[in-house]
Amino acid sequence: MFKSGFVAIVGSPNAGKSSLINKIFNQKISIVSDKVQTTRDMIKGIYNDENSQIVFLDTPGFHHPQNKLQVYMNHQIEMALTQLDLLIYVVDAEYGMAKKEINNLKNIENKTCCKRIALVNKLDLISQEKALKIITQLDETGLFDAVSATSIRHGFNRESFIKEVKSYLSDDYRYYEDEQMTDYSDEFYIEEIIREKINNRTFEEIPHSVAVKVKEMQIENNILHILVDVYVERDSQKGIIIGRGGQSLKEIGKKSRVELKKYFATAIYLDIHVKVLSKWAQQERSLDNLGYFQD
Repeated sequence: MFKSGFVAIVGSPNAGKSSLINKIFNQKISIVSDKVQTTRDMIKGIYNDENSQIVFLDTPGFHHPQNKLQVYMNHQIEMALTQLDLLIYVVDAEYGMAKKEINNLKNIENKTCCKRIALVNKLDLISQEKALKIITQLDETGLFDAVSATSIRHGFNRESFIKEVKSYLSDDYRYYEDEQMTDYSDEFYIEEIIREKINNRTFEEIPHSVAVKVKEMQIENNILHILVDVYVERDSQKGIIIGRGGQSLKEIGKKSRVELKKYFATAIYLDIHVKVLSKWAQQERSLDNLGYFQD
């Protein structure tokens, strides 16, 4: 019997949502870093096998917005919470059932009427006693049809997880072509990969102040030439990304090219320019121009 449906992955920042979707597909669908709010958009991963199609929706972490970019991110969560078949709520086991988790649970209770699973992640970092306590607390909320615990990084059982997800689905319609794994553009993928490399190399406020925009793509002599602008909000941030003698930017470009070459299966020429666009995360026009479209 064929089954299909939409499954949203939600939770606090850094709980492991993007790591989960990448494990499901055994490849990178969403970028990952140890910086909070790395995911800014709702990202679809389309899982296909002979008897199912599951559309997984990776989302930004729940947070209180402090600028227009974060308002946009919250809107991405809101979109993911509509017309769902299943919600997977990922909890960071290290933090447990902190106050923010209680607020998040109220949020999903008010805005969803679908089936819900709670998944406690990072089980390898806590004691069995603490894990049982978190599982019990989640179960006692009465919000979830099932509560389980795992380490997405170490010991995640992909086949068992997919089987459980399928048990909650009831549609029988194939929404996308069999071979389609995502619905984002090549330009979006490039921008996300470069932003991931910047996030993994920089600290403090810089990951939150960076936007990436592909300006041009063209094939010449079997080489994909990509021109990219990286925007920051201050000159000091520009200097950090470029680094002394341009070394930091060279490393960002080098690591980005490795992944882009694999993704596009061709040689890559990557030309990255770092520019200052003051307060871009607070201005609707700038957000629109950078691809964060406001409704």
